[in-house]
Amino acid sequence: MLLDIALVAAASYALAGSAFAVAFVWRGLPVVDSAAARGTWGFRALTAPGAAALWPVMLRKWVAAARGGA
Repeated sequence: MLLDIALVAAASYALAGSAFAVAFVWRGLPVVDSAAARGTWGFRALTAPGAAALWPVMLRKWVAAARGGA
């Protein structure tokens, strides 16, 4: 029972992270880092796993950057 809950939670986190990474690499990366706007798609593909794993942190950074914050 507890293992099932942990697996569902991990799968949900991974699914949310994967969906976020696609959006972040496509739209959010240039907002967060202006140098990344000139990056190749190869560079963006390399950043996708990190964005998927750390999606809550990157979402917070994306929102702050979009609002004009640091």
